[in-house]
Amino acid sequence: MRLLLVLAALTSVIGLSIVGDAAAAPASTTFTVIGYEYAFTSTLGCFAGAASGNAGDHGTWTACVQHDPLGSSSTYVDGGRLVMATSNSSGVPDAVSGSFAYHGGTITTINSGPNCTDQQYLVTGTLRDVATTTTSGGSGMFSVVLTHYRASLFGRCIIYKARVSGTATFSY
Repeated sequence: MRLLLVLAALTSVIGLSIVGDAAAAPASTTFTVIGYEYAFTSTLGCFAGAASGNAGDHGTWTACVQHDPLGSSSTYVDGGRLVMATSNSSGVPDAVSGSFAYHGGTITTINSGPNCTDQQYLVTGTLRDVATTTTSGGSGMFSVVLTHYRASLFGRCIIYKARVSGTATFSY
């Protein structure tokens, strides 16, 4: 499932690279995003999923968020990138991309998951250099709840899935 989401997002973005300047910026400026983590280290999380815009656009997205180690006294977003492939209700494609600003967001614990229950974090990040196929120099905001689904296995607490749900807002 995760691999399919990643492949769908990447295929859409690659396909948009050949569209050129024929498309306009997406009509939607706010997208509801949902997705799953497909790669991670102690200071990086990569996610992919589906997006639904406030003006009827829909699409796929992928983001890699660089951050301080979780559990640090202040866990900042340190960089990364968001890329979204969109199409409007008529099927006209576009793309939106932006970079996460250094210390332009935080990862805050909502639920620490005592006794190996699910953990939740609020991940926020300011986006800079937001661009579409016809615009550049925009800005944005990314705000999702990250849920680590956990289970105890042979006395160890294991994360078996990670899901995000929230919004991406853009000014083109």
